Amino acid sequence: MSTTTKTKEVSMFASALITMPDGKSKETTLEPKVYQSGREGFYAQITSFVYEGVLYGGQIQVWKKTPKVK
Repeated sequence: MSTTTKTKEVSMFASALITMPDGKSKETTLEPKVYQSGREGFYAQITSFVYEGVLYGGQIQVWKKTPKVK
C-alpha cells in the first residue's frame, strides 16, 4: 500500500522588518511555506546577529487563519 502526499505551492514572498530598541533595523525575506496542518503562509530563519554584545537569532512564522486541512 502506498501513500501519496499532495503539496500545494505558494508563489509569493513576504518581508519583515525587525527594529531594535535603538532604532537599528534588519529586513529579512520570508519564503512561502505550506505547514503540516495544510495552512499556507511564510517562514524565515533569522540569521544570527549581535545587538549590544548579545548574540540573537530566531524564526518568523506567518500563516493564513483558515480551518486546518487534513
